[in-house]
Amino acid sequence: MNVNLPGFVIADLYKNKLVITDVAEPQPEKPAPQFTENTVLPRQEKAGPAQKKWYLGDNKKGIVIAVADEEAVFISDEGLETIKNMLKGLQMNLGDIAVVNLHNEPVTFNDLKQQLNARHVIMFGVTTTQLGLPFAIPFYQVQNYAGCTLLSAPAATLAGPAATTDAIKAEKRKLWDSLKRINF
Repeated sequence: MNVNLPGFVIADLYKNKLVITDVAEPQPEKPAPQFTENTVLPRQEKAGPAQKKWYLGDNKKGIVIAVADEEAVFISDEGLETIKNMLKGLQMNLGDIAVVNLHNEPVTFNDLKQQLNARHVIMFGVTTTQLGLPFAIPFYQVQNYAGCTLLSAPAATLAGPAATTDAIKAEKRKLWDSLKRINF
C-alpha cells in the first residue's frame, strides 16, 4: 500500500532526526576577528524550551479527534486514511483538526478545551470517562456539553478498506449520519 502523507505530517514525524551524509562539505574560511570598543549589551532572555506538539494537525477549526491507539504515535495509517476521507466529505482537511492519541498523551476534556480551544470532540474507541467527563454517551449520539459538541464511535469505524466488512460499513454509515448533524 502506497500512502502519500502531507508535508506537515512528515515534518512532525522527523523533526528531531539528523541526517548525516558521507560526503564532507568544505567549510568556509572564518573571517579575521575585528576588534571594537568594549560596550555592554543588554542581556537577552533565552526562550524557554519548545513545547512538544502532542497532537497531529493544525487545529484551525477547533475539531479534536480523540483516539487510543497503543501502536501509533498519533493514529494508524488506516485510521488516518479514514479520517482524511471523512474530512473530504465534510469539505475539510487535516489542517482543520487535531488528532490526539490518549494512549500516548492522556489529557482531559478540560485540557482539550483550554489548550486546543475544542469546539467539537469526536472520540474513536475513547470513552467520556477517559476524558474525565462525569457522564457517558452512547455511540453516534451527538451531545452538547460546556459549549462543545461530543460524538463517540467505536474504534472499528477507523478500519481501512482492506479490513472493512459489512458490519463495519454499517457502523461507518451511522457515524456519517451523526457527523452530518453537527454544524462544523
